[in-house]
Order: sequence, then C-alpha cells, then structure tokens
Amino acid sequence: MAVQNKSNVPIGTVLEGKFRITREIGRGGMAAVYEAENIDIGKRVAVKVLAAELITSRVVRERFIREARAASAVRSPHICDVYDSGMFEERPFLVMELLEGESLYDMLTRLRRLDLPTVLSVATQTSRGLGKAHEANIVHRDLKPENIFVSKDEDGGLIVKLLDFGLAKFYEPTNDGDPKTVRLTREGALFGTPAYMSPEQAKGHGEVDHRSDLWALGCIVYECLTGQTVWSVEQGVAMILAQVASAPLPRPSRIRPDLTRAFDAWFTKALDRDPAKRYQTARELADALDEALSPQHEAVAVSGRGREPSIHTEAEAVELDQLIAKPSERPPAADPAAPDSGDGVTPEPVVAEERSTSGLPALFAAALLVIGGYALWLEVLHPAGEVDRTVRASRPVASTSARVEPKARVQRDPDTEPFAVLMREGQGLFAKDPAGALEKLKAAYALGSQNPARSLLSHASVAVEEATRGGCKVVAIARPRPYPIEQPASLPALIRTSEGALVAWVDNHSDVKRRQAHVLLLDDALRRGGDALAITPEANNVQDLEFYQFGDKVLLVYTDDGKQPGIYTRQLGLDGRIASPAVRVSKTKPADHRVVLVSAADGARFLVWLEQIDAGGSDVMVAKLAPGLDKLEDPKRLTAIPPIKGLSERAQRLSATIAKGNLEVTFALELPGARSEVMLLTTPLSLLASSKGAQRPGSRTAGGQAGGPAIVGTLRSVAKVVGRIPDPRLSCENEGCLVTWDEEKGGAFIAFLEHGRTQPLWHRAFAQNGSRPVFGGDPSAMSIAWFEDSRLRLANVGRDGIGTPSIVNRVNGLQPHPAVARGTKPGEWLIAWRDYEAGHLELFALRAECP
Repeated sequence: MAVQNKSNVPIGTVLEGKFRITREIGRGGMAAVYEAENIDIGKRVAVKVLAAELITSRVVRERFIREARAASAVRSPHICDVYDSGMFEERPFLVMELLEGESLYDMLTRLRRLDLPTVLSVATQTSRGLGKAHEANIVHRDLKPENIFVSKDEDGGLIVKLLDFGLAKFYEPTNDGDPKTVRLTREGALFGTPAYMSPEQAKGHGEVDHRSDLWALGCIVYECLTGQTVWSVEQGVAMILAQVASAPLPRPSRIRPDLTRAFDAWFTKALDRDPAKRYQTARELADALDEALSPQHEAVAVSGRGREPSIHTEAEAVELDQLIAKPSERPPAADPAAPDSGDGVTPEPVVAEERSTSGLPALFAAALLVIGGYALWLEVLHPAGEVDRTVRASRPVASTSARVEPKARVQRDPDTEPFAVLMREGQGLFAKDPAGALEKLKAAYALGSQNPARSLLSHASVAVEEATRGGCKVVAIARPRPYPIEQPASLPALIRTSEGALVAWVDNHSDVKRRQAHVLLLDDALRRGGDALAITPEANNVQDLEFYQFGDKVLLVYTDDGKQPGIYTRQLGLDGRIASPAVRVSKTKPADHRVVLVSAADGARFLVWLEQIDAGGSDVMVAKLAPGLDKLEDPKRLTAIPPIKGLSERAQRLSATIAKGNLEVTFALELPGARSEVMLLTTPLSLLASSKGAQRPGSRTAGGQAGGPAIVGTLRSVAKVVGRIPDPRLSCENEGCLVTWDEEKGGAFIAFLEHGRTQPLWHRAFAQNGSRPVFGGDPSAMSIAWFEDSRLRLANVGRDGIGTPSIVNRVNGLQPHPAVARGTKPGEWLIAWRDYEAGHLELFALRAECP
C-alpha cells in the first residue's frame, strides 16, 4: 500500500522549546517543510520534519541525517545552511535557513529559457557551492534544477543556493589508504535523478566522484539556455539511461542560434563520457563557461528579453524535499565483503554490476533491472495523488517480476559476532597497547562490520594520534549502545560509581512510539557489561535526564512530556538497576526541560528549573526535595521577570550549584533586538526559608519599557551577547564561580566572579571556534570540555583560567553539550558525547588521564 505523508505539525507548536511553527510551506512524500520562528531571537527559519509514516525506516532516517551532516560540514553562501536538529514526537527534524525566492525549476517553468547573464550567474554561484562541498570531500549526487534555489540580495542581484544533500556522498580517508574503502555506494547501486546522471552514476559504479556533479551542472546549463533537457524524458527511465550511455550529444547552437561554437565545445567537454576528459573542478568549469559565453554578454536574449526573472516575496518554494522520482533506498543485504561507505551507509544495489563498455545494450539491460526498484520507490514515497512538480519526466512502469520472500534469519547475540569479539578485545588493550588495540579494531572492520567497528576505529585513531602530542591521554574508548540500536540517541548523562561508569541516553528503540531513558554499566575499559536497561519504562516522552549519587544510590532526575507531564525522580543502584518506583515530584512542565538538583552541606537537596508563567516569560523556580524524594516542599519563585512583547520565555538555559551557603544559578535573559545577557543569581539558603518568593512587578512604565525584575537574592550580569541565545554553564569553588557559554559569532567564553563582588573578576574568549563548553568535577578539581574545529577538547580549569587544552577525540556536525564526570583518581575524567555513525546519531565515551 502506498505511503502518503499526511502527518503534520500543528501551527503554534514549539519544537524542542525553541522553534514555533507559524505555517506550512510545502510537503513531499518524505517530509514536510514549515516556516518557524526561533523564539530565542525571533529569527525566521525553515523546519523540515520527517513524515511520521517513515520514522521506522532506517534508510530514510539515514538520508535525513546525511542531509544535515553534509550541509553542516560545508560553509558557503551558496549552500542552504542547516542550523540545528532535534526530535518531535519521535520524528527527526532539521532547522534550516529560510529562503525567499523560487527554485531554478520553477523559474524555468515560467520563463522556459534564461538570458545568458542570468545563466552565467546561476552556473557560477552553483559552481562555488559545489566547489566548497567538493573541498570537504562531499559529492551532492542529485544536482538538478529543483535543488538550486534562486533568491535576490538587497541590491536586486541573484543569489543562488544549493539544497537537499540527502543523497550526498562522503569521502573519508581511512588509515589503510585503500581507495576502495572510501566509497559510499556499493558498485551496482543507483542514486540520483536519471536526466542529470553521469554515465558512471547511471551504471551504479562505486567510483562516482565530484565529476558527476559537474556533468549534472553541464546538463542544467544546457537546459537553462535551450529550454529543454539534454535527453528525451518521454519514454521512461530505461530510455533515459540508455541515452546517457551512448546517444549523441545535441548541439546547443542548433537549438538556440545565438549560442556560439565556443559554447558547443564547452558543452561537449562538460558531458564527456570519460570523467578524466571532463572539467576536473567546479572552478575550471565555471571559468571556461564564462569564456565561452563572454562574447554573447551583450546579445539580446531569445527569451526573457529586457527583464530580470521575477522572484516571489514569500518562501513558498522552499520545498527542500522536492517531489522527484529517485531510486530505491531500501536497506542493504548483508555483504561482509562490501567496501565501506565512507559514512557507514551501504545502500542496497538496485541495478546489476556492469563493467563492460558503455554501449546501449549493456546499459539498457541495467536499466531494465533498476526499473522495478525505481517504481517501488515512487509508489512508496511518492504515491499517486500527490502534486508532482517534475512533469517533464515520465513515471516508469512497475516491474512484473514475482516477489521473492527473504529467508528466515536465525537470531544471534550481536556481542558474540566475530567483529564484536574483536572490538571488545581492542577496547581491553587500549590502555596498555594502543597500537595493538587499533589492529584489533582494524581486524573487526575488515570482517565487514562497517558501522560499529569503523566508527570506533575512527575515534580510537584520533585518540591515539593526539596522545603523541602530550597533554591528556585517552586510556579507554567506547561506543556504548548495543550494536543493533540505530534510533538516534539524545544527549548523554554520565556518572562514575564504585561499580563502574554509568552512561544513559534517551531513544525509542524499545518502543517506536515512546522515548524512554536507558542506561548501561561500563567497566574500566568502558566495555558494555550487559544489555541496555530501560530506567523509565512508564514514561512516554523523556526530554532530559541527569544522574546524582548519594551514598549507595544514584538519583535519576528527568522530565516527561507524555500523558502525565512533570518532573520525576527515581533511585537506581550503583550498577544502574532500578531501585525505587518513579515519583512525579511536580506536575510542572519546565520551560526548557532542564531540571538541576543541588545539594547543601547539611544534606538538603533542592531542585531548580525554569517555569513558563504565561505567554510573556519564564522564571527561575526552586523547591526543597523531601527526605523521601517523593515530593517538593514549598516551591518558590526566585525571579519575577516582567514580560516584553514578542519575547515568550525571557529566562532560558539554566545551570545551578550550591557554594559557600548560597544557591548559585546562571541563565540567559532574553532582551529585545536579538540581544541577551548571561546572568548569575546568588540566593542565600537562609533566605529561601524566610522568603515568600519573588512577585512579578505591575504594568509597564510610561515609556513602554518593562520595569526591572523582582528577585530573591542578588542578580549580576556576566556578559552581554548579540545573536543566538547562549546556554551558560556554571561551576563554583571556594573563591567564586566560573561561568562558560558560547556565542553565535564569537566562539566560547568564560568568566570568573568572586563571591560577594558585583562585576566579574575576569572575562575572556578562550576558543574562537569553540562551542558547547561544559564543566566537570567539583570545587576540589574542575575541568572544561568543548567542541572546536570538529574536535573534542579537554582542559583543567580554575580560578585563574584554563590550562593547556588537549584534543581527546573528534565530533561532526551540530551536537549537544558533552557530559563530563570525574574518574576514580586525580586527573582522570570520563566524557560521553554524541556523533554521527552511518547516518544516525550515536553515543561515544572515553576515559582520559590528564597531568
């Protein structure tokens, strides 16, 4: 039965407490695209949400995540930015740049042909975007007019951006240098849109590289100038592929007489069937096109005479998942001999391997084999009845071959597989023999376990390489989650107990309709000690969780957005096993889901969170946790921040601790004009018992400005920030408190505030490209970890600043804060973080020893 994308996100929904949906822009079979407002700074963005019907498809999720990974890996004004990612009701979403204009396809539909200056501008800017992607070892593989977006700058000039890297191919060098191990696609797999495929791409050969994108751009330039596709698309996929293989190239000047022989020569080289004879770089192609068209810059255009192409003022055409037929993306059959994918993804081949000549009979036979899978893709992801904007391509006839039922598989314990045994042995060797550990991981990888073995080998290799530079030394490395789990993991929680390291996360692997927290116990080598334990089996939608140890118990604090929303606690044993029922200590739904537990010297425990009061703001709340951990006693409001029109949650991103008899809370205060302020609230514990809590002030002043906030304690400004709302983190020692945060353009910052002083003692940037800084430890020993330039860094930190940082591992894309915990001896730290693996979000962990 055909799958139709009927799911929607209600207007007004706030995703991840940050992005408010304002309207739907468009939808395809795979995803819907919405306009949304970042409520932190008021910025309009596009949000692409995977269809609910497809959340169980591993391959679709991989493509979805690959799009974010590819776009975030390249910085170019000609590639649509991906700002963030998250989950909505088990469905992943991407937060992207909101574009106003139209796709090149829509422009061609209106104008048929474009004038030469416009074509040159579109091709040049597209080449620049492709060039940046190719420099980052990324091949788009589905370049077509639908994936080129045309907008205008403030002066009316054309701005071109590339969209939809969902089929992008990653080339990631490996340690053995074998080029066969860096291919994304197994030989024989077909991906892309037939009318724009290069011959090597149409055959499904694994050696497809950046020159296939240049072939596609040559096809697009021809189409822009002549008003027709290079190949006839009226007879279906098989005939298109056959033409790609051996049909004579058309001569552009015969179709459009104002084109010169110089352009004919450019076109012939751009579409040479031998990749080595084509243009070898995007810049070379663009420069040659400029030269070929330059004599015609002043010529009168055949079409679109005397006017600029009109651009829509609304973002109606930002349909990032264009409705175009693409090949099957079913999961691959097991093939231990298949070469690595480059990012761990090995899609199933849908055309037979073909190594003979590129003549018509050979490719025609391959085309016949692919038609069945191609039609299946259309029926599953693009069913009849949906709006199909690619009316120029005919839908292929479905295959009449009989269905072959798969053989039943014998269930085996993944941890007993040969690759898993080698991985475990490698982890056990890592502390004493890193080189030997890498050899074990390479052997595991050689057995065809591309996903888990490859990613762990990659992370372990970085740790070993960086250890030679001095500083912190990684002595254990882990990919904690069980291997069959591929659902995206949330940010991790981490704690060290006498039983080992406990790492927890949230996903929906045990129940696709519910997001639950799971925990694993790791040994000293960070090897998994057993199956993942569900520690919130009653929950429906766990949003945040933290660990705290008290004696022989670990207290889990989390929030649930399900049928009974609120703040929950649960006691676990030191081994992570459930030791008490879950207790809903508050029915309050925290504004940003983060709840922090702090402990006083006398053993009293307090929960601190942000609570949204109304549409006009949110405030800091605190409540004492009863001795039985079953309820909150006398919740109090510590801030009463007056609302400002247009700002929904003025206090955001909370972190807290107790030091010197005071409750210290840092948060971000949103201000008008895309500004914010990092604040530190100091409240004596003695005042908590006597105060009735802060009361919200009355009406605004005559000038229209709100009055100052009412607070319990002392409120200090740490720093003023322009742009994205910061996410400050806090750690205190005997002399004062350290606050760290990152800024949209300035990198990572840190400040030290002495107890009892109003102004910070010092405040500085410490990592120009740093992000997600977070503290670990306690007043006796503190560290700071952050991401910078695709690396995870770790350093000691204290009252006088940050020590020399060490690179301890790698990270890709936009990831949440890592989790940092102290080890069992001085200078030992545990870190857990999230990274990409085979198109999904996976957890990794390490143990490092620092001087």
